[in-house]
Amino acid sequence: MAEPFTEPMPSDPLASIGWTTRQQGLASDPQALAWVSANAGSGKTHVLTQRVIRLLLAGARPSAILCLTYTKAAASEMSNRVFRTLSRWALLDDADLSREIAVMEGMAPGRAMLAEARRLFARALETPGGLKIQTIHAFCEALLHQFPLEANVAGHFSVLDERAASDLLADVRRNLLVAATAEDDPQLAAAFATVMDYGSDSGLETLITDIIAQRSGLAESMRAARDGTYARSLRRKLGLSETETRESCQNQLAHLPGFTGGDARAYMEAARALGGAKVVESVERLAAVLLAADHRERLAAIKEFALTQQGKPRGAQAFHNAAMLRADPGLEERVGRMLDHVTGSLAALRKLDLLEASTAALTIAERLHRDYEDAKRRRGLMDFEDLIERAATLLTRSDAGPWIHYKLDQGIDHILVDEAQDTSPVQWRIVRALSEEFFAGKSARSGTRTLFAVGDEKQSIYSFQGARPEKLASEGRHAKAMAEAANLPFRPIRLPLSFRSTSHVLSAVDQVFSFAENRRGLGEDGASVIHQSSRIGHPGLTDLWDIVAPVETTEEDDWTLPFDATPETTPPAATPWPPCISSCASSVWLAAPPLGVEPDSAV
Repeated sequence: MAEPFTEPMPSDPLASIGWTTRQQGLASDPQALAWVSANAGSGKTHVLTQRVIRLLLAGARPSAILCLTYTKAAASEMSNRVFRTLSRWALLDDADLSREIAVMEGMAPGRAMLAEARRLFARALETPGGLKIQTIHAFCEALLHQFPLEANVAGHFSVLDERAASDLLADVRRNLLVAATAEDDPQLAAAFATVMDYGSDSGLETLITDIIAQRSGLAESMRAARDGTYARSLRRKLGLSETETRESCQNQLAHLPGFTGGDARAYMEAARALGGAKVVESVERLAAVLLAADHRERLAAIKEFALTQQGKPRGAQAFHNAAMLRADPGLEERVGRMLDHVTGSLAALRKLDLLEASTAALTIAERLHRDYEDAKRRRGLMDFEDLIERAATLLTRSDAGPWIHYKLDQGIDHILVDEAQDTSPVQWRIVRALSEEFFAGKSARSGTRTLFAVGDEKQSIYSFQGARPEKLASEGRHAKAMAEAANLPFRPIRLPLSFRSTSHVLSAVDQVFSFAENRRGLGEDGASVIHQSSRIGHPGLTDLWDIVAPVETTEEDDWTLPFDATPETTPPAATPWPPCISSCASSVWLAAPPLGVEPDSAV
């Protein structure tokens, strides 16, 4: 059953340290599932390390613990902490060892537990495979090497590091640009021409870079573009009919109701006779529309006639005044009808532009992705995204999945997820697939099986490797529901106390995010951001700076300038950073919004 942990954190800093220690003990309890939200500096690595040690002390096999961290450095740090503690325990006398275990377990250990604690270091070292404290990519690589046939991968595959993957992608991109000729691939050539029309060569480079970074997330859209369903789906979402084309919209704009032929001449004469300066300007713009030679020139003239520079419909006062309305009472209705006609046709053209540009971008993306996959396949290579995708597919396949889970059921009893806020949806699929047997009732083996996650949405590297910080909360709700259905203890725990930063710094951060609009993206519930410091009496410093905004400059076309030249007026060059930064834990620099700017636009 779920256990409520609603004890509020005391406001007194000394009392909050004891409260945090109790919360850390509850989070590291090896008998319960736990979902921990930990502020920066609140002892997250300590909790992870303590939970692994308590799992071993409770009798868990070292090889049955899987701790998934975000980086190799984090995995190494955590592994070092665990082995440092276990190696020290092997040499401590009974009194000192009893004190350390009592602090961790909350009760004095018996002689059997003391003997077991001294054996843990040797057990962890001698167990085949040892402690699985590793990145999720390393786990997926080992899994695919263990089941290459089921995963449909080459048994001898090698993993591309980021540098090698970047070099291979650069080769594929060069080959793609060379192949984009009308003779070799007309569809690809047309797609490149469309992208160049919309974004020039720099826009094309940006597009290819974004495709490479988001190729996994684009996989479904690329498949839809290949079979034609993407265009139909996008038309429905944009509200475009199948018969609506660029030509039909241009034909609609060729006729302005109430402002063509004799109606236009009558309007122009009345405007010159009765209208003011603004209305006379509209007459000149209308004349440009009537004299336009082709559809491009006419489209530009119509936008100038009916829309402001910001793209909004001009006000009625730009087309008539009171004297004109007295002479022609129906003019106001005709102006409104003309503006509705123009804005509707222009909106349809913009939607068609979006459809054309998106389809062209996906055509390029599909070809780039296919060539990249072919290049990796020929060389027997896989990148980090391949490891995640293939492992997730392997674990969720209906035909091979049960066999894989039967084999893994012999090896994994406890899963710990570090930096859970940066875990992508695909990676959560892996965690779910590995842990779903924990909630299935009786297993092939008896004993407690647990899931633990720790993270903080405020510390997320947004969108990095496809991460979605809100998944931390949603996966926590799913795990809680599964635990309650299986009558297992589940503990949602918060650790807001910081042992790193001073209260002066943390209060400044809390003040920035005290505005509701500034808290957007920091959590699904929009709750207030509250930090508390354990560093009582330590000084802190907060500097408020004005935002250094970029200065509008004309693009230099001097071929003698270096490609990476940075103008002196750019914000990074113009920002006067402090000459000395003593400690980031006791100092913070905040950009203050200029006058008239809303707080959220300055954060």
